[in-house]
Amino acid sequence: MDQALYKVTSAMKKLDVCRATIYRMASRGELELVKISERATRVTAASIERAITAGKAKN
Repeated sequence: MDQALYKVTSAMKKLDVCRATIYRMASRGELELVKISERATRVTAASIERAITAGKAKN
């Protein structure tokens, strides 16, 4: 399965929110985070698109 992943900073720009909001959205299950190494986390493109569609990316 080949799924697009975005860096947290890229997701921040796409959703126009701060880093803390990205992690809050992930804790609520609105975004899906993928841990790719000890220090690297990515956000799935599908979850970003769902957030944009649902209009949940608001400060």
